[in-house]
Amino acid sequence: MADQNLFSGHIHSMEFQEEFQKYWHSQSDFKGTNLEVISKPFKVCRISNFLRDEKFIENLKSELEHHNHIRKVHDLYQFERTEDLFYANDQCIQRLNRSFRDDLTSWMKRNTDIELNKKVSMSSARYFNTDYLLCHDDNMDDRRIAYILYLTDDWSEADGGALDLFDTDEEGSPRKVVKSLIPKFNSFLFFEVANNSYHQVAEVLTDKKCRWSINGWFHGPLKKDFHKSPRCEPAKTFVQPNSIEVKLLSWISDDYLEPSIMEQIQEEVEMSSYTFLKGFLKESIYQQIANDLTSKDISWRMIGPADIRHYEIADEQTLPKVLKDFCDLFKSISFFRLLKEYTGLDLVPEEDKKPKMTLELQRWSTGCYTLLYNRSLLKDTLDEPVKADQSDVSIGDAASRASTSKLNINETHQELKRKRLDDPPSPKGSSPNKKKVAKHLDGQSDGMHSSSNYEYDEDKVSLSPDELSRSGTPISDNEDESANKDDELLLDVIIQFHAQDVKGTPKTEDTIDFVDSDEQEGILIQIPSRDNHLSLVYRSSMICRLQRYLNHFYDGYSYTFICTYYE
Repeated sequence: MADQNLFSGHIHSMEFQEEFQKYWHSQSDFKGTNLEVISKPFKVCRISNFLRDEKFIENLKSELEHHNHIRKVHDLYQFERTEDLFYANDQCIQRLNRSFRDDLTSWMKRNTDIELNKKVSMSSARYFNTDYLLCHDDNMDDRRIAYILYLTDDWSEADGGALDLFDTDEEGSPRKVVKSLIPKFNSFLFFEVANNSYHQVAEVLTDKKCRWSINGWFHGPLKKDFHKSPRCEPAKTFVQPNSIEVKLLSWISDDYLEPSIMEQIQEEVEMSSYTFLKGFLKESIYQQIANDLTSKDISWRMIGPADIRHYEIADEQTLPKVLKDFCDLFKSISFFRLLKEYTGLDLVPEEDKKPKMTLELQRWSTGCYTLLYNRSLLKDTLDEPVKADQSDVSIGDAASRASTSKLNINETHQELKRKRLDDPPSPKGSSPNKKKVAKHLDGQSDGMHSSSNYEYDEDKVSLSPDELSRSGTPISDNEDESANKDDELLLDVIIQFHAQDVKGTPKTEDTIDFVDSDEQEGILIQIPSRDNHLSLVYRSSMICRLQRYLNHFYDGYSYTFICTYYE
């Protein structure tokens, strides 16, 4: 028997239901005492004073307190959540579950015309200070209607934690937040899960209270015409090395241009597919670049889409001269030759070889992030033509999300800290082996190397010239002949600026992670936040570069200069 007494009387009144249907189906906005219908960017309904008895809510919260709220720390979100409450035997939770499956499901079917079955997912979610859930659309499997029942009283805009709604561009990609809904006690909010239902839970900004809700989905049969329109992957602008010779000694610390040191760097890359070089730029040059990065003349723009990335990039045309020259250094034939000495890669143009690169100067601040995403939903796009002396900063690479597997970064960090590698070294004097690197970077072996082998103190995370001779972690000599020959091999070159405060302390403990998104614990290499360290990471094109969300405690700006070189 339906338990209509659980819900407030206005929900079942004919006048309320007719009013809802009128505005829901006409896609018009409405706001009354207990009902709000929002038409754009997608249809959302909020019913106030949802449950009849506030005493029931208090008892419900008391029962939920006895359920284990598991801390979830992923690339996409950070908060606490219970398992599905379907099998909970608590009196109030059972009553709520039963009423949602029977009475409320019937109400939804009758008034929204969305076909549902009696399957309802339900869990309790708690967001504390700095917790968040970034941009996503909920569009998975048989989810038809998403809902939230807010349990937190006395919540304000200053507390953060709003439900942000995104509009979409012409390709269906989320663009920007156009509506923010503040959690309201005993209100019930729902929307139809659709291709454009992009939303997020904004970061919680208070340590005085908890954003608490019950949330989940009403399920139903898949739509017969259900499909996701393919989207374009963010474009890359390729650059060929220019023919200008650059005096490397004017930029790079002398030691890193010594033949013996260059040989040791190549050995390190051979063994680890990665190296981290301390004090790479001359200190005076580094400081000048760091100062110029704060220039108000530089034009920065935020890039997306928001379900993939959210940070700023510089317009290279607006850079001060030293910064422009710095960018030109990495495009020069001189630097391509140096990278060949460091890595053994074929990066110097010949008649039948045309290496290329992308370049991006990024600015990071509170609220910036990159996410994994489902590359199967992206259509193939042609890269922009290669230009011999391209000056525009390209949009760059984005990480790749597997739709059914979320990367648990917190657990992975702990696992990598315990991991030690004991494989034999590769033969000295050989260049990085393409099949070997493809094998290890594709997660086909336990012998991949990660920066977790270097603890986070200065002399273990980086390699100074006098330490190179005793550094490195060997890689297995076993080659996989079936390695994907079509998988493009890349070299990422990264330098960070203002990543540390005036005392030399990193502004964040988070790292730049190189991730195999097909693996649950897929972090392969981690680059800590350090100023004036050159990171060289040899990777496959299927390995994603991931930088986690920066919360509201992050101080000021940091800058990441990233070049990706293609053989």
